[in-house]
Amino acid sequence: MTDDELIDYFNEHVLYEFLMLRYSKQCLEEGETQLRWNAMFAAFNVSARNLYDFLNNNGDRGTDVNVDDYKRHRNDTRRDSTSDVTGTLGLLNAQCLHMGKRRTKVADKKINLDRICTMAAWVESNMANLITSFNDDFRPKLRSDWADLATRNRIVDVLSPTSPSSCSVMSSATTSSGQMIQFEIVPKK
Repeated sequence: MTDDELIDYFNEHVLYEFLMLRYSKQCLEEGETQLRWNAMFAAFNVSARNLYDFLNNNGDRGTDVNVDDYKRHRNDTRRDSTSDVTGTLGLLNAQCLHMGKRRTKVADKKINLDRICTMAAWVESNMANLITSFNDDFRPKLRSDWADLATRNRIVDVLSPTSPSSCSVMSSATTSSGQMIQFEIVPKK
């Protein structure tokens, strides 16, 4: 991939998965209805697995983009151990991503919020390391702040894109006077 293609891919897909991981975790922590929790659980699992695979160079080298594709733009290629999350990822695969026989009804053998937080922390740490490791001439071309929206503000909605790469986010925040406001955030090109 060319440098421009790598930048576009990171901004469009990797940061999207990171935003969705953060947003779905945010919703899971709020613990609304069981149906909403289940939907956010599925969304979290898809993004967690996609980011885990990306960060661990998993997948088909011919068709899947992974962190090694960015090697020439990084000054450090370390990542955290996967030992804390391999069991959780196995449960994610069994419980949510496959209609396998290992799916269980036993509550303490299912994914719970603690395991979700462990998985999210692993992704957060590795994404922070990745972004920091990019060379000074490459890093500014990334829209890393796009994925930060879920940590800075309560995401209300993600609006349908009007064209590729133009998705905007409805967000809410509290002003210094305590007033809740909603606003639309459109990514810079």
